[in-house]
Amino acid sequence: MEEVIELAASLDDRAVLAKQSTDVAEKLIIEFKAFLNARVSRYSVRADAMQREEMLSTAMLAFYEAIRNYNAEKGHFLPFANMIICKRLIDYNRRAVNHSISAISLDEESEEQESAQSSIVSELSIRAYEAERKRESLVDEIEQFKEELDAWGLSLSSLVDQSPKQSRLRDEYKMVVSKIMQAPDILQTIQIKRYFPQKAIGEITGLPQKKLERARNFILASLIIKMGDYEILADYVTDGRYI
Repeated sequence: MEEVIELAASLDDRAVLAKQSTDVAEKLIIEFKAFLNARVSRYSVRADAMQREEMLSTAMLAFYEAIRNYNAEKGHFLPFANMIICKRLIDYNRRAVNHSISAISLDEESEEQESAQSSIVSELSIRAYEAERKRESLVDEIEQFKEELDAWGLSLSSLVDQSPKQSRLRDEYKMVVSKIMQAPDILQTIQIKRYFPQKAIGEITGLPQKKLERARNFILASLIIKMGDYEILADYVTDGRYI
């Protein structure tokens, strides 16, 4: 089996092999530990150490769930796994919030707690709560985005300075990002090995390497957002405000 794994050309192939063997699946989970930790960090900004451990376990189980349910005919494995992991982590946080609300509702001894319960169930307070959660989520996304940029030696200010001003360039960069998102081997190289394979990207986009070098930082930033499931920041990539 080890030799078969070595010969598997893509992550999709390895996921199919892992679906057939628990040992192979466990090795794949270990290999993607850094990826799983990154996803946990995205959703655990305010979590304590115990909650982070629980969320990492949740992410690992979700990764295994993705392996068991993966169908190569329906798409690439990494985006599928990322979707499952993020959904399970969101569910974890939702359960944590519901638990906190239940804790308030179960204790009616003080006027303050009764007031808190009343404000939570009122429509106006729910709207305010949702707005605050969205604001907090944006702050969390920006902080996590900064950390991921820092791992590549990038910063938000440098991205602003290097932002393409021409719509033609923005469209070209978006094309590159789209092509990379459809190339699981290149995605794996970027996300796991933290290497920007310019030559391989040039082959699938038809762009010269000098142009890709100039666009490298912006392309990387866009990929970080897309691969990291940044729900709010992703809007800036989609509608062209970012690139």
